[in-house]
Amino acid sequence: MEKGEQIQIVKELSWSEKELPQKERTKHVHSIHQYMGKYVPQLVDYFLQRDLKNAKFILDPFAGSGTTLVQSNIHGIPSIGIDVSEFNVLLCNVKVQKYDTQLLKTELEDIFLKTMSFDSLTLDDFVINKQKKTLDTKSDYLKKWYSPEALEKLLIFQKLIPNYKYQDVLKIVLSRAARSSRMATHFELDFPKKPQTEDYYCHKHSRICHPTTNSLTFIKRYCKDVLHRISEFQNLRNDVYTKAFCGDAKTFDFSKHKFKIDGIITSPPYVGLIDYHEQHRYAYELLGIDDNSNHEIGQKKHGTSKRAVEKYKSDITEVFKNIANNVLDKKNGNIVVVVNDRLNLYEDIMNNAGLGISKRLKRQVDRRTGRRSSGFYEDIIIWNAKR
Repeated sequence: MEKGEQIQIVKELSWSEKELPQKERTKHVHSIHQYMGKYVPQLVDYFLQRDLKNAKFILDPFAGSGTTLVQSNIHGIPSIGIDVSEFNVLLCNVKVQKYDTQLLKTELEDIFLKTMSFDSLTLDDFVINKQKKTLDTKSDYLKKWYSPEALEKLLIFQKLIPNYKYQDVLKIVLSRAARSSRMATHFELDFPKKPQTEDYYCHKHSRICHPTTNSLTFIKRYCKDVLHRISEFQNLRNDVYTKAFCGDAKTFDFSKHKFKIDGIITSPPYVGLIDYHEQHRYAYELLGIDDNSNHEIGQKKHGTSKRAVEKYKSDITEVFKNIANNVLDKKNGNIVVVVNDRLNLYEDIMNNAGLGISKRLKRQVDRRTGRRSSGFYEDIIIWNAKR
């Protein structure tokens, strides 16, 4: 492919909202927790059935919410994912794990009932604010974004989690409930600007809405929804190796594992678009997990200055260099990269990583996930070892 060559839009991959509705883009575990920036599972399916149809082991070096891992599992292909975010890795592994769904149902029902009825003042290990007679926390973020009533139920739920087998599932339920029960306007749940403490006109619902003060309603709702989604996926799940690892894909030590990767499908972060840790700040505060945001590539807070773009380009190159030099089967390996390459960085990135580009496609995107229209174009860059 020559520089400047016009790339045709692939209509087969340019689904409209009518052709690929919300319920299909976010079916079963794909919508077990909100996540900005994930690509649709149907796109993964397309390439697993074509350019990656002979792959025996799939890698996603930017695992995100686990779309590649879930779809690879459905196709019966072993896969691994790598992500710097501990929350993302938790989410990925909750989605693909095998469960005793009856036990999971029992645990979800039990922890909800205990959270609903618990007298917090009988718990010796809780931090008690004696004046207000409520649970307390050292987190300024949690105190700022939640009403005392909502926060207390979240803290009770969090304290009860160690009593159960499926603790990671309960952490996802807690995080999802925490997202919904913040004192945020309904139309700004992704990145709310400030706590909403008074009634307001809601642009999402076209009416006056009230600040959220009740987390128990959301805990109940998501206990049921998570169980339903996990149970649905268990009927599709294959018993093949599927796992996400927390690490930096630039330096991940593949030598510790006996992986031989011959297929990669991934959607790297876009430069200057999303701060991935920040979108789940409530989860980090409640679950006490490490913040590795300093290892994120292309953070929004760094913008799209020339310096930021060059740093992004260098970091993505290092990821693919690490893969190419240490784990990729260069005789049979295929790579599919889905990204909005509006700055035309990826030809140099792939060449500098020693991979090159054998094919480049473009698709029109009506929206990625969620209900908001977000039309744009996406590039699909393919490296094929057999070209």
